Amino acid sequence: MYRSTMIGQRPTDTPRSIDQVRHLARVLVIDDHAFTYQRLFTRDGYKIERWAEIKNLHQLTDGDFHLILLDIQGVGLAESRAKQGFGILEHIKQTNPAQPVVVYSSKPYSIRDTRYIRLADGFLDKESDYVEFKSIVDKLIVAQTSPGYFIARMNEQLGETAASVPKAVPLALRAVQSGNPQRLKRYLDKYVPDTQKVDIALKVVSVGISVLGALSS
Repeated sequence: MYRSTMIGQRPTDTPRSIDQVRHLARVLVIDDHAFTYQRLFTRDGYKIERWAEIKNLHQLTDGDFHLILLDIQGVGLAESRAKQGFGILEHIKQTNPAQPVVVYSSKPYSIRDTRYIRLADGFLDKESDYVEFKSIVDKLIVAQTSPGYFIARMNEQLGETAASVPKAVPLALRAVQSGNPQRLKRYLDKYVPDTQKVDIALKVVSVGISVLGALSS
């Protein structure tokens, strides 16, 4: 079941400014310790909350939050004891590649951790200044105010298959504009044999419908 939150509105390809969407975007911090800059983000008009532990996984992948700030040490122990925050990051990106996640830590990481860090949309030292956190938060929130962000993530998921489904992009744009991805689903089901790719591509577009609606209200 897909649901549009964009009643009477159509998204444009022109991103909105951070001043237009700051008060609409929901930012989640996952950190087992108090987040140093939560008060400053709140002061500057952001909707920000912190989880000391994972409350549930579906909210991390269904577009409930427009950006996740994830401490990669000491969180997610119940869900991924060995990988901790890296395991949470991996799950998010495998389920919904369009979900922006910025990871941070006070601990240096080795080359073997690089493959996980590359999954993230940004990596910061935990001691980075507030303006560094704010800059990357703003950039990733604004990116999601354009349908192109979600369509690009869809194409990345389709990979080489994207070349064989030339109508996917216009159908995805129509899906975002109408709030209904069923025509896109029928098209991908017909021409893309990899059902997992199709499912994730449709997940990205359906989340895009919800996020664009929330950031356009």
